[in-house]
Amino acid sequence: MLKELQISSFALIDDLKMSFDSGLSVMTGETGAGKSIILESIQMLFGKRSDVTMIRHGEDKAIVLGKFLLPQKVADAHGLPSEIEITREVDRHGRHQVRINHELVTLSKLKEITTMMGSIHSQDETMALYDRTSYLTFIDQVDQKKADELLNCYLILRSRYLDEKKSFQNLFHKKSESVEKSEFLAYQVKEIESYHLMKGEMATLTEQINKQKHHDKIMTQLRLSYQALEQESFSIDNIYDASQALLKIADFDAAYADMQKQLENAYYELDDVKSKLYDTIESLDFDEEAFNRMQERSYELAKVEKKYAKSIDEIMTYYDEIKSELLMITDYDMYLKEAKAKVDKAFDAAYESGLKLTALREKLAQKLIKDILDELKDLDLDKATFNILFDAKTKDESQLFETGLDQVEFMISLNEGEPEKPLAKVASGGERARFMFALKSIYAKANELSIMVLDEIDIGISGKTAAKVAEKMSVLSKDMQLIVITHLPQVAARADHHLGITKTKENGRMVTHINKLNENQRIEAIALMLSDEKLSHFAVEQAKMLLKKA
Repeated sequence: MLKELQISSFALIDDLKMSFDSGLSVMTGETGAGKSIILESIQMLFGKRSDVTMIRHGEDKAIVLGKFLLPQKVADAHGLPSEIEITREVDRHGRHQVRINHELVTLSKLKEITTMMGSIHSQDETMALYDRTSYLTFIDQVDQKKADELLNCYLILRSRYLDEKKSFQNLFHKKSESVEKSEFLAYQVKEIESYHLMKGEMATLTEQINKQKHHDKIMTQLRLSYQALEQESFSIDNIYDASQALLKIADFDAAYADMQKQLENAYYELDDVKSKLYDTIESLDFDEEAFNRMQERSYELAKVEKKYAKSIDEIMTYYDEIKSELLMITDYDMYLKEAKAKVDKAFDAAYESGLKLTALREKLAQKLIKDILDELKDLDLDKATFNILFDAKTKDESQLFETGLDQVEFMISLNEGEPEKPLAKVASGGERARFMFALKSIYAKANELSIMVLDEIDIGISGKTAAKVAEKMSVLSKDMQLIVITHLPQVAARADHHLGITKTKENGRMVTHINKLNENQRIEAIALMLSDEKLSHFAVEQAKMLLKKA
């Protein structure tokens, strides 16, 4: 339940603090006094997006703070203490902060917690009864968890189907485009094949040509290197003898052993290099004919690289790509057939998933029908009949709505003997208000909510019906905290706590105030609700009578 609400620099509110109690609390006041502002502030605590335009003129930021007592299941589910403090802050630069017990949290996390705590009804919600697309929401709320599980599964499969369909369409369009350039691709494939390209060929050719160009220099330096190793003053055998001498004393010191090993390795490595130099000198020869062939090939490859604006290796990769594309063009029907099979399979999976959601909704709809009729009996609509009709289904893409496969209509008869007709067409304002109140009551009880806020859900109701609505609210408030903004004196009289909202001019600006009313103040407030403009003796007596009956 909501224990305390603090509002600072929010619209007409300068600095306001109010406490709330369990049971039924009503807020009353003249139109424009600030009731909607207080509702807006509570909605922010429940996760509604904040708006910088709500910051009071001349202030840098607005702050709304609420203290709540959590039901045990909510506290356990989110690892929270039984009492929490929620703070929402928004500044002129559009920066938003959400805190729970002074720790920053995301808006989605806040909504996750407050959705388990309670529900807020705004006047705009009643308009949803004119829109049949919102009816599925009311059905799903009967068992939100199961409905969300099946809906999420359906949406994933639906998305997969749409992706497969898009791929199929792209492939289909690509076929038309690609067929036109198939001749050009075939020409390129044939041309690249005629070059007999090999990966790394250009680098290898460049190296070989460079060696042939510098044949004389290379041969000279090789001979000089070999001769240096062959000089009489330098003998590889001496290195070997030195290593053998050290071998005889290697056991005396590790350093001797290391030097012996180094000399031994050096001997074998130098001998190996000497042999390789000799073999290279003997085999190295300048082949003018081969040199000319290499230059011609290099020139040819350079022209190919310039023509395709790619390296030889890149051209070979490109060749593989266009060859595959050409193959696809020549066998597009097979690719299209495979793609279409994937589309059909994805559609069937999404549709079957949607049917499971439909089956659940049909079951939930029967429960909702029964619960609605039970609620309407307590709201002076005991002769009403109600039914939920599901539209017929056709197994095609047009059936895959974002909400599932279903479209439903709420059919109702509000007068005995009258046939059932669409709710949006036959229900008056007061009847729609009672229907919405019934939906809210069902949702609150089904989800074991601890708080419910109702903004003028009793619009269009009067007389004995108003008394029944007030009685229903009183009964409902035994199991949860119920905060109601109302213009009905019958509802105000049944309240456990009456909060009066007023607007006064202070220092040239309008400021909203809220106060808990005592008995005499309640009589006056209810009497004013019963009067046209001025307080009358009759209205006062009527107010006393209503409070006495409550």
